[in-house]
Amino acid sequence: MHTKNLSYNESSVLRLLMENSRLTISEISDRVKLNRNTVSKIISYLNKEYIEKYTVETKGNNDNIYFIVTVNNIEDINNENIVEYYELMNGKYMVIMNKNSLSNQIKYNKLDIAKKRFAFFNNEIIDLYCDYCNNKISGLPGTYEHNKNKYYFCCDTCKNSFIKEMPEIS
Repeated sequence: MHTKNLSYNESSVLRLLMENSRLTISEISDRVKLNRNTVSKIISYLNKEYIEKYTVETKGNNDNIYFIVTVNNIEDINNENIVEYYELMNGKYMVIMNKNSLSNQIKYNKLDIAKKRFAFFNNEIIDLYCDYCNNKISGLPGTYEHNKNKYYFCCDTCKNSFIKEMPEIS
């Protein structure tokens, strides 16, 4: 990065882009009272020498905004950003992330933005089996999380045995 001081015009254009990177060259030109060609040259120079990236700020109440991405793996995603995720049949993952997630430069295959999240719970009973002994779990299961995987156990004995026998977990 250069240590050269920006000119007044360069600084003015940069300041406007930092406030709203979606401004058109014409809008910037009107605000800084320069012709469009000059503004275009300044932006090209700033992009080459100073601007690392442009960011997005979403509209509305950001507490209800979720990003739904399809990624090849979830290892690079911070757990704090994940609301929930699903391993897809094709080996990829569909991840629902909170509003702070996109600033982390996640490499995604597809991105959707949801403005609301609904969870439906029905009374359907799903049988759950112990990840250690494979017996059907009755009652509340014991759980253990490691490397973004959740394991279910019928009792503490199975859970402790599972942890001891898995060298990468203990």
